[in-house]
Amino acid sequence: MSSLLVLVGWYTLPGYVTSFLQSVYYGITIRAGDPRPLPQTPRFERHRRRIYIFVIVSYLLYTLYETFHQVQVSGSFYTLLGVTPYDTDRTIQSQFRRMAARHHPDKAGDNQVAAAYFLVLRHAQETLLDPVKRFAYDRFGPSALNWGPLGSKQDILRVSLLRLVLPQYLLTLGVMVLMNWIWWGSWGRYWRFWYFAALLTLELVLITRPQASFMPSAYLPDAISAWLPFQSFHLLPFQLLTLARSVSLTLSIFITKVSPPDDPSVKSETSIPGPMMQRMVQLVHSARETDIEATRALQLAQAPFRGDRESIPVLRRGMQETLVLAGVRSGEEVQRAVAEVIQRRNASD
Repeated sequence: MSSLLVLVGWYTLPGYVTSFLQSVYYGITIRAGDPRPLPQTPRFERHRRRIYIFVIVSYLLYTLYETFHQVQVSGSFYTLLGVTPYDTDRTIQSQFRRMAARHHPDKAGDNQVAAAYFLVLRHAQETLLDPVKRFAYDRFGPSALNWGPLGSKQDILRVSLLRLVLPQYLLTLGVMVLMNWIWWGSWGRYWRFWYFAALLTLELVLITRPQASFMPSAYLPDAISAWLPFQSFHLLPFQLLTLARSVSLTLSIFITKVSPPDDPSVKSETSIPGPMMQRMVQLVHSARETDIEATRALQLAQAPFRGDRESIPVLRRGMQETLVLAGVRSGEEVQRAVAEVIQRRNASD
């Protein structure tokens, strides 16, 4: 359900947020009364593209943070008992006895919540003290405990490959091939399949390594780790895989959303018909010929003054006066005054 909401959010929210932010941006940067860039103009599309990329990147970071927050909030049997994946069985038993003495139903009285919490604590202890169950839980989460009797770690790997890994990745590969064929463009295709291969490799490594938990303080010297604010922070393999799947999914959608607008695989919605294109080409040729003729006429008019330095200032002043008179005559008030004079003259006649 959460993955479906993420997909809906990716394909609906960025467009609305971009339109809203672009309107706010124009309201801040453009003075009142000045015209705003119109849609489908180069300036409008350039601004929209930049704001859209900003929205997409922000939503990408938010999605990754939300996934990490959900993983942290859901917790694990280790955080429930207050231990780490690197603690020994003796430490786990000692911590369970300490918490059981505090949350035992006999001390809490007739409290169903305390009784249920104590049962969860005992279930967590039994799981972590059993090497086979602990192996399955670390790599596949609480759902692996419902697979039935688990004889050995090899049985867990065989069942997980047949039930989870192979069906999941074969289905994902089929969907990716289909989407690349009917919808996604060629831009970014390499990275989509690279993310897929990297995710598959990461999952195979995490489920086959003896100790695949991620705990930063375990890789640092004691003198440095003692100063860390979160010394017990850790991520189990199934939590790492949850984050990796979210990253792979969001990056694939991100590549699709930020593909270049001039992607040749994306068909233009407005294509110019052939006859109209021919007329446009003829119009361009006509405009070019007219420009050439106007240039020749101007050069011909300036031919008598070519090489005469004394006449050039006179020509320049004359052209300036001509431009000024043309500007004055084209004014609305001047044309209105001339029209009134002509009407009075015609009336007097």
